[in-house]
Amino acid sequence: MKENAERISINDITYNLSDLETDCWNRLLTGANKSKDPFHTPCIATIVQKEVSMRTVVLRKAIPTERELRFHTDIRSKKWAELAHHNSISALFYDASSRIQLRVKGKAKLHVNNEITAEAWGKTTLSSRKCYLTEFSPSSLAASPTSGLAEHIEQENFTLLESEAGQKNFGIVSIIVESIDWLWLNHAGHRRAFFDYKNGLNQWMIP
Repeated sequence: MKENAERISINDITYNLSDLETDCWNRLLTGANKSKDPFHTPCIATIVQKEVSMRTVVLRKAIPTERELRFHTDIRSKKWAELAHHNSISALFYDASSRIQLRVKGKAKLHVNNEITAEAWGKTTLSSRKCYLTEFSPSSLAASPTSGLAEHIEQENFTLLESEAGQKNFGIVSIIVESIDWLWLNHAGHRRAFFDYKNGLNQWMIP
């Protein structure tokens, strides 16, 4: 990849573009593995009827070698249908403490009823599995405030065996990353870099 030799110091650590790209993926790995990390819950955007639709998801896996991110979802959800129709997807990550933002763009790959979903489902807790046990699909209208779950499931008074009924609704969205737009907010002057995997280019940018 082409690279500008200029370096930047952030919190007394000096980076060039290659180091900075590695740092981006390390942050994404931490976000996937630690529930309290600010990168654990990105906002993702999809396209529906030429409009943008946004929601927060939980980052479940980051695979730097494949340039891939994954999150779980109900295959009955609108975002699943939107991505099946138009697989362009963006994800926004922000860490307020370090003042670092990542805008990730790519193409979605949908996984259902395969080895990837089977492995992930096997590691999913009861608390997470109940999300896939609603009788009606996400975004269905309701007459009153409701989780959509039966009371015993809402209170987690159900067995692992009973939870298996939700597997048919369980899917994984992989984001095959095409670019990362990195931004560091600083009172003395922001800094920005762009990692373009489609064209094999790393480049500093004007914020």
